[in-house]
Amino acid sequence: MPKAIRITAALLLALAVLLAILAFGYGRRSMNPPQAAAPPVPTTAAQRHEQVVASRALTAGTPLSADGLTLAGSDELHSDSFSHVSAVVGGVLLEDVAAGQPIRRSAVSRGIALALNPGERAIAVPVDELASAGNRVSPGDYVDVFMSLPGIGDAGSVRQDTTQARLLLSRQRVLGYGDRDMLAGPHTDAPLPAETPAAEPGSRAESIMARSSSGGSAGSPGTQPARTAVLAVQVDMIGRLLLGAQSGKLFLALRNPADTAVADDGIFAAPAPVLAVRGGLDGIASEQAGRPENQAFAGIDLGGLAGTGTAARPHRPAPPSRPVSRPAPRNGGIEIVRGTQTAPLSSP
Repeated sequence: MPKAIRITAALLLALAVLLAILAFGYGRRSMNPPQAAAPPVPTTAAQRHEQVVASRALTAGTPLSADGLTLAGSDELHSDSFSHVSAVVGGVLLEDVAAGQPIRRSAVSRGIALALNPGERAIAVPVDELASAGNRVSPGDYVDVFMSLPGIGDAGSVRQDTTQARLLLSRQRVLGYGDRDMLAGPHTDAPLPAETPAAEPGSRAESIMARSSSGGSAGSPGTQPARTAVLAVQVDMIGRLLLGAQSGKLFLALRNPADTAVADDGIFAAPAPVLAVRGGLDGIASEQAGRPENQAFAGIDLGGLAGTGTAARPHRPAPPSRPVSRPAPRNGGIEIVRGTQTAPLSSP
């Protein structure tokens, strides 16, 4: 073999080895790509948190509204603060708050007590499916309270001929029913969840959602039936409601909230109270006896609730004493009165 051919073959062999080395190195580099350097984290100011603060000075006992509240940034997130104004509106402030100070959760009163009007009290009564319009009652509804009362005979025996049923209270507001209640504001500080998109009519998703909705309704399996209803009742009527619940059975009749007709108890004889009004009261004290709180204190017994007791007589204050008219002394003289005796004053 000529020398030139051997040299050419050696060069080609060396070139092939070099290409093999380069291919091997490129393959390893493609399998393990170099890690990109993480970009430097920019140094920024401390994270700001928004919390509800008073936009003006607020005093204790003030119902909170949006015009007295605003959002302000804070470097620290406090667990006792609010982050949404809507979560504070409707509450009642329990302490004075200066302008710019945060509204603390422990300083805001919430609950159904804020839904009571002056003179009303929240009272719970037992209910079941039959006594509450088939569990159709909801917080915020208005109901009429009917009473079924068995007749009471001698020695506590039951007399069927005197069993009665009648309207006990008209148009009572429902504050709570079962585990649901009517609050003056939202329960939590979280924003409202997004609405679930409606399923396509006739699809399988619609059938599943319909079964889920029916399974969570009142009275369905897996849910606790309501046992109590909380009503807003005038304080002087609570005694009648308690006696009706303990001695008989109460029924809640659901009514249209636009229907404001109520029974006029002023045209019927009022039952005699348990405690009689003390005699010898003046006119002002006698009028105070008619206040709802005092009537509730006087109480009512089962006979008065059933209408078998003595009707209460209206208390009339004693008429003011009139001065006794005496005849004028004769001859225009002066008369001295000592007790019940009179004597003319002798002239000098």
